[in-house]
Amino acid sequence: MPHATNPLRAVLVAALIPLAGCGDIFETEAPGRIADEDLDNPEAIPGLVVGMSYDLAQAVDGLLEAWVPLAAGELFHGGSYDWDDVPNGTILPEDVDGIWGTMQQARWVAEAGIERIRSILESEAGAFDESPYVARAFLLAGFANRTLGENVCETAIDGGSREPHTVHFERAEGQFTQAIAIGQASGSDDVVTAAYGGRASVRAWLGDWAGAVQDAQQVPIAFTYDAKLSADGESNQIAYETHDRFEYTVFGTEWENIPSDPRLPWDTVFNADGSIANGANGSTPHYQQQKYTSTEDDVPLTHGPEMLVLQAEAALRNNDIPGAFALLNQARAHYQMGPLPIPATAAEAWTTLHVERGATTWLENRRLWDLRRWFAETGPAHHDFLATRDQCIPISQEELNTNVNLRG
Repeated sequence: MPHATNPLRAVLVAALIPLAGCGDIFETEAPGRIADEDLDNPEAIPGLVVGMSYDLAQAVDGLLEAWVPLAAGELFHGGSYDWDDVPNGTILPEDVDGIWGTMQQARWVAEAGIERIRSILESEAGAFDESPYVARAFLLAGFANRTLGENVCETAIDGGSREPHTVHFERAEGQFTQAIAIGQASGSDDVVTAAYGGRASVRAWLGDWAGAVQDAQQVPIAFTYDAKLSADGESNQIAYETHDRFEYTVFGTEWENIPSDPRLPWDTVFNADGSIANGANGSTPHYQQQKYTSTEDDVPLTHGPEMLVLQAEAALRNNDIPGAFALLNQARAHYQMGPLPIPATAAEAWTTLHVERGATTWLENRRLWDLRRWFAETGPAHHDFLATRDQCIPISQEELNTNVNLRG
């Protein structure tokens, strides 16, 4: 695997963050290691939350570097890396040690960090339940669990037994609920709105579509909440792999037939002689994604147009085709796109919904889960892309080898 991620890389990242005072919690420098006990201090709380943000960004970027885009057909492998059969839809336990570790790490660091902050603030009445840092910590924990739930086949938490992937959605729902309550108490409006967006999605995945719609309606169309990446920290590797290196291409995907959609921007790269440039493998045309052009570009975790498309899917599930397309067209208008005509049949409506959601959340680590859940559907909601492909990331070989509850 290229750029294999060390699953232990940032376990102690919170311990590398300095004690921070006032100011933006993302404006923090790391001069060196500090003793673990020094973190049991209210002044350390902003740094602990920065550590959670970093680990979530690492997991998001690790998935986006190729796992979800290749496995879900958002991009095609046109480079020199040895990805075994992942581009063809085969994902093996021995392939995923790194990404399994970083996803679980993001969850553990956030959840353990919340308990540490609780112990720090427990002596001061109301300090925990009214802290903007606590609100953000619960939000980050929720997104870490949603990321796991959407991408793993099944899970094992902190060395525990095998469990269904949906336990991460259940944990995320509770964490987003806490983020909303504490965010409202602390005046953290962006956290509250982002938590509504996160909770809307996991409620839908747990079958509560009515609750999902209520939450989605709280997210304005212009709102976006991102995983924070930077050239100096966890950088956007999909930008590097498609701009500095020509490893992944839009060529060979369903999106190559949609060349002018502002939600999924891509360009054909040409050589000086006017011929189409090839990828790093020397033979595959390089159709270059333009959604992320810098290693400092952030990755959306939730946003307003996604929430409209989620509501549109809920409407389709209630056989309300006109209502669904009114919502889809609101989302398209945000991108200055023309309206879609109302289809005559549910089959046509679902086919369009599949494309609209894919375009709205392109390269945001959401497509593999969408294809997986639609593959499990019967009737017009069914999507067949994963018929001959693995649908999710298995428990890693490293976890199978070291977790006594999974051996054998």
